[in-house]
Amino acid sequence: MTVSPKTFIAQATSLAEPFDSIAFDYDRLFTVSAIGQAQRAQVWRQIERRISPGSHVLELNCGTGEDALALARRGVRVSAYDASPQMIQAANRKLTSEPLSSQVQFSVLRNEHLARLEGPFDGVLSNFAGLNCSLDWVGIANELARIVKPGGHVLLCIFGRLCLWEMVYYLLRGRFRKAFRRIGRRPSGVHVDGTSFNVIYPSVSEATELFSSGFLLCGWRGVGILVPPSYLEPHFQARKRVLDLLAYLDSMLARLPGVRCWGDHTLLDFERRAA
Repeated sequence: MTVSPKTFIAQATSLAEPFDSIAFDYDRLFTVSAIGQAQRAQVWRQIERRISPGSHVLELNCGTGEDALALARRGVRVSAYDASPQMIQAANRKLTSEPLSSQVQFSVLRNEHLARLEGPFDGVLSNFAGLNCSLDWVGIANELARIVKPGGHVLLCIFGRLCLWEMVYYLLRGRFRKAFRRIGRRPSGVHVDGTSFNVIYPSVSEATELFSSGFLLCGWRGVGILVPPSYLEPHFQARKRVLDLLAYLDSMLARLPGVRCWGDHTLLDFERRAA
């Protein structure tokens, strides 16, 4: 499929405000939720394969710092960035309670401003769809190619294009536009606490083309194929055994062609091409 970079133009609206407003509740709503933990565990299986102790990793869209701190505990040095000052404040509060200050640095930076970084980095992580809020993927890919060492892996967990749970959930409620909001090629408007911004849902082939100038797609897997999106957490709070079973089945289906495309998220594994 041919993708025009013009489709993914830079987003003018500042993304700090809506994510600032949810920073205080983010860990409660997602990080420590049963669904959030189940989906994060799937991503971490690949992180542990690709990111080695002693390496220096760039994390984009770090949120409240959960992944950065987990990497630091494994001996990885992490430079972590987020567009939201409140998210960075929350991450730094977590950091004060752990002896990891030499391993992790949290700072405010938008993805569109990666030209300010020098590198080099051994790898990159962007977890749970923060990248979907950035429209200039070609520009981001070019900057990452500049600062990532050849052979380094870039792990991007983005929204899946086809989320089975979401389609069924909203179709049963008669909300047809929302059920299929991820399928359209144009940016989709999202509203958070009265602030609107655009989100894109690239397919795997589109994402591969947008990153093709400096990266090779090594593989990809579905995340949350049977484990539902986090907004369905209230329906599973009393069904831990059911959720555990769904998480186990997800681990079996994550790389299965024809099935992995139905996940709430998609984990892309890119390798930096040799210079």
